[in-house]
Amino acid sequence: MSGSESAVRTTDRRLLLAGGAAVVIVLAAVIWLVWPSPAGPLVLKSGTPRHLVTVAIDNLRIGSTDIDITVTDRAGASKDHVAVRIQANQPLMGHAGQPIAAVPAGAGRFHAAAVPLMMTGPWELRLSIDEHGSVDELAVPLWVGG
Repeated sequence: MSGSESAVRTTDRRLLLAGGAAVVIVLAAVIWLVWPSPAGPLVLKSGTPRHLVTVAIDNLRIGSTDIDITVTDRAGASKDHVAVRIQANQPLMGHAGQPIAAVPAGAGRFHAAAVPLMMTGPWELRLSIDEHGSVDELAVPLWVGG
């Protein structure tokens, strides 16, 4: 083999390696761009004639889930002096968890720890907002995936 043939083979190998490296880099970039990222909290909004309610769930999953609830009046002013209870119901199977008192977290915000969502499928979060003996009730639909 002559020196020029050796140089051509070396150049061909370098081009092949460079092309392969470029393909790997492009493929890695495409995977990075389409890889699912955490979606952030699930935020659901509902209301009654007297209250607007926002339900936020950071980590929706099967099992015990923490839920944050914000309650305002219809004009958007926070409701600090209300009692909030939440109950998770699975209507297809007839499962109903115990009502859980949400703990005040300031400025119309409430936190319910360990709300049981024990299976996949449709759920209903039933909220009760007690403002000095006047109770508003509402249901917020929710889907728990697998």
